[in-house]
Amino acid sequence: MEHKKQASTSTPENNEAPSESVNEVNSVTENQTSSHTDADSTDLPTSKVPSSIHSDAPSDKPKHNKSSWWVRLSILLCLIIALAGIGISYLLLIELESQKIELQTQYQQTQAISNEVTEALIEPKRRIAELEVQQQNDTLAYQQQNQLAKSHQQLQERVATLAQRNPNHWMASEAEYLVRMAGRKLWLENDPKTAAGLLKSADDRIEAMKDPALLPIRRALAHDLAQTNAIKTTDVAGTIYTIDGILNQLDSLPLNRAKAQSAEDLAEQHVITDSLDDWQSNLAKTWHSVTDGFITIRKRTTDIEPLLAPDQQWYLIENIRNKLLQAQLALYQHDEVNYRQSIGFARTWIQQYFDLDEDLTQDTMTALDALITVKIDQVKHTNFESTRLLQQLITYGSLVPAEEPQL
Repeated sequence: MEHKKQASTSTPENNEAPSESVNEVNSVTENQTSSHTDADSTDLPTSKVPSSIHSDAPSDKPKHNKSSWWVRLSILLCLIIALAGIGISYLLLIELESQKIELQTQYQQTQAISNEVTEALIEPKRRIAELEVQQQNDTLAYQQQNQLAKSHQQLQERVATLAQRNPNHWMASEAEYLVRMAGRKLWLENDPKTAAGLLKSADDRIEAMKDPALLPIRRALAHDLAQTNAIKTTDVAGTIYTIDGILNQLDSLPLNRAKAQSAEDLAEQHVITDSLDDWQSNLAKTWHSVTDGFITIRKRTTDIEPLLAPDQQWYLIENIRNKLLQAQLALYQHDEVNYRQSIGFARTWIQQYFDLDEDLTQDTMTALDALITVKIDQVKHTNFESTRLLQQLITYGSLVPAEEPQL
């Protein structure tokens, strides 16, 4: 009972404590009472123990109340801190999202500005490239101008040097140029006639100089002119035109159809008439057509050649045309072997596949026979004697005397 009074007296002091602490105190009290009853049933020496327990119970109750108060306070603080952390985290998240949106907006603006700057720089870059190319061209033009200036200066010095020489030196330079052109006409174009005319013009220039010291040059020019005139020339232009005439007539040449015509004539001989008066001749023709066609014996000494199909005729004409064009090319190149071979192939094919009884075919064969006899001479003359003497005259202003042989 004393314990219950103490519990009831202690409750006004701790009105703010929760109900759980009260229950705990009641349980402690019940335990103490049960222990007190047990102690009464035991011996007397043991009755001191419950008194000590009763004396300690009131001192443990305020400690329990304090600890629960601190637990609740700590839980409340933890909740407050957690809520504050959650709030701060939410605010930070919102701030980060806003910063992210701002960064995306800034990135888009920066990208747009970059695109605008790139588009704006296209034209300046193109202009810069054009200016660089123009600068390179100007540099090359400047270099060429410097080279031309140097060449012009050298030419002026050369002209001044030549002006101090004999005025007839210009005519010597012109004669040397004519001899050089004659050599090109003779060796590169195989044109002896033009080369001979150029050599004659060079001799006229030397003659106009009226200098007896230049007689060796005229002697050398006369020798070169005689050798050039001795070269046999081929009428290349006339031969080319003749081949062109044959090429134009190829499509008009009649093919060889003599065997087909003979078979048609034989069929016309066995034609039966519709007149009743010709019954005897018709009967005879019918009999002969049956007996003649029953067994036929023909003697041939050559190979049988079938008629050409239309596509084969076209190939034949094109092959002949190709050979004649090869002959023209060989004639320009002065290749006598290929020229004769090409003309020979064309002549053989025309003789084999075309009708030789026609006048046009005969004229073509006559022209090919004349073309195959054309002889193409190679130029063997490689240099002119007058070239060396004219170069001495231009370089030194006079001829260099030849060294006399030592005895």
